[in-house]
Amino acid sequence: MFQALSSDGGALGSALRWGSDGLILQLRIAYVYESGLSSLDGVLLAADFFPPVETACRAAGMALVSRPHPPALPHGAIREVLPGIHLVTGTVRMAMPPLRFSRNMTILRDGERLVLVNCVRLEEAGLASLDALGTVTDVIRLAGGHGMDDPFYRERYGAKVWAVAGQRYTAGADDRARDVYLEPDVAMAPGTELPVPGARLYTIRSTPPDALLVLDRQGGTVVAGDSLQNWVRPDNHFNLLARMLMPLMGFVRPYNIGPAWLKDCKPPPDDLRGILALDFANVLPAHGEAVIGGARDHYRSAIERVSSG
Repeated sequence: MFQALSSDGGALGSALRWGSDGLILQLRIAYVYESGLSSLDGVLLAADFFPPVETACRAAGMALVSRPHPPALPHGAIREVLPGIHLVTGTVRMAMPPLRFSRNMTILRDGERLVLVNCVRLEEAGLASLDALGTVTDVIRLAGGHGMDDPFYRERYGAKVWAVAGQRYTAGADDRARDVYLEPDVAMAPGTELPVPGARLYTIRSTPPDALLVLDRQGGTVVAGDSLQNWVRPDNHFNLLARMLMPLMGFVRPYNIGPAWLKDCKPPPDDLRGILALDFANVLPAHGEAVIGGARDHYRSAIERVSSG
């Protein structure tokens, strides 16, 4: 029996769009995982190309409350990018079209405690490396299109799950779905006392909501969801098709505002401009390379461009 999962194709948001001379290629996608088909781990379906698939899924009641944890997909090593802050790059895989690309998890260390942001499930060797850093106590979800691996870390470590108020853990990241597969322990809002000392939340009133985690470390450090991206070039988690298509779609650009997130989730221009009022030198994106030093100035032109209307 297929079970729909939350989409973690964060760079894609809930859609891939490619516009050229009035041509728009739109692939509305939903994660699908079948526990008996390990060769199709973390599958995505393009329901707009195949409307009967979407209809059949809804008719079959695929928005289920319980579902197996998505399996671990290939990922790199955990690496320290700033003192007490680690990053690990993992994989997202689509079936139609057969794209594979990367996503990041940020690990914040506070003494022996570890707080995971933008969770990516790790393989056993990766989990051993994670355990060597400390004890996972909390999970923070920033992007409404991410979160499918949060239940795994709650179950394995008993971690408290923090999500932005207004976000829901639904099958296929579909806000219209009645059922959810996870309820967060804390619904975060500006002013919420967070599990990271010296951290605060900057919320973006997109649909679903998105947020930045603003840390008072190393001249100001922002951990981003789907808003601030930095794919300078396709990395080794991109397959050939992704290397060909995603640059054409506008995803592979330095200091980028997530193009599909911008089009589909429609963040208010004022909220985007408000990012430039934050004091930060570094950005740790969910997609792309870490930006260490001068980050606010690097993103300024992109933010001003997309919020000028």
